[in-house]
Amino acid sequence: MVNAVRALGAAIECLGVGVLLARWRAAGDEVRAGPFAVGFAAGYLYRHSRTIAGCRRLRGGPGRTVGVALAWAALGVAVARSVDGPAAKRSFAAGLGAGSAGYWLARRNE
Repeated sequence: MVNAVRALGAAIECLGVGVLLARWRAAGDEVRAGPFAVGFAAGYLYRHSRTIAGCRRLRGGPGRTVGVALAWAALGVAVARSVDGPAAKRSFAAGLGAGSAGYWLARRNE
């Protein structure tokens, strides 16, 4: 059951990435590889830090979960403010979703 819920979450993240990428194509915006790569790394490392800290369930460690989420939210806000333009912000957001889903896909059998 837990794996099915995680798979659904990864599928939703992939769908969000697909919507952002489709929006790029429709708007004719350029795809910026730098913000996408930074977003991918941040999304992947966020999931990894949650796993290492034991934050798989909110009930199991609410303080740890909130602490990790707040630390990474601050990092996300700092990066989002340093990114210029709407195309770069969409690239970063798509990278976050892809990195998070990529972590689940890479580690789903553990």
